[in-house]
Amino acid sequence: MNRFIQARTEEVKYHEDFYAHHILFEPGSWLSKPVKIVLDMLDELDLDHIHVLDLGCGVGRNSIPIAQRIKPHNGRITCVDLLPMAVNQLVTNSRKYDVHELIVSEAADVEAYDIPDNSYEYIVACSCLEHVSSVEAFRMVVSRMIEGTKNQGINAILMSTENLDVDIETGKVSNGIIELNMKTADTFSLLHELYRDWDILVEKSVSQSIHERKYEKEIDFRSNWLTFLARK
Repeated sequence: MNRFIQARTEEVKYHEDFYAHHILFEPGSWLSKPVKIVLDMLDELDLDHIHVLDLGCGVGRNSIPIAQRIKPHNGRITCVDLLPMAVNQLVTNSRKYDVHELIVSEAADVEAYDIPDNSYEYIVACSCLEHVSSVEAFRMVVSRMIEGTKNQGINAILMSTENLDVDIETGKVSNGIIELNMKTADTFSLLHELYRDWDILVEKSVSQSIHERKYEKEIDFRSNWLTFLARK
């Protein structure tokens, strides 16, 4: 099986199973709260009639809190995810948290998703870009994000790099089965190239380790969690 197809198949299976057994903001899960810096960046933007794009939105981990924050300012948020199941749950969650009127949702692969030029004040890609098919696809999606951002707008890219899987039972370490497993330094270098005319607000990476059940076994998922934010 093609490595990308294998990785995509495993990731879809994992996320569908996870979403089937966990609810948004469930304590003890990675859905328990939004990513702090994604919400904090809203303080750097004029929220009046703001338009946000959340790529890889999932069931609303960041989208719902963003929508709650921008609701008093007549903002709106477009949410995109590969999985129809996730988008359906996002819609349900948007009604539960009374932000459904702000949200436009779409099930789509970000590689094929068209981002209109000069349309958004804030574009978020959290745990998204490591799921594209190649470095060339990564470059293409980020370029669309750049073109789709208004002047003084912000892009937030957060992703796992240098992914490793550790089998809990055997201790065996292997490269993570993920669509795009980039080196951290190479990712930063490419982002600096693509955002060369932007102001870099934040760039950092931290090691992370997450216990997960994948591939019918318990694993320790290890990676460098990369955070990159820039203003146009």
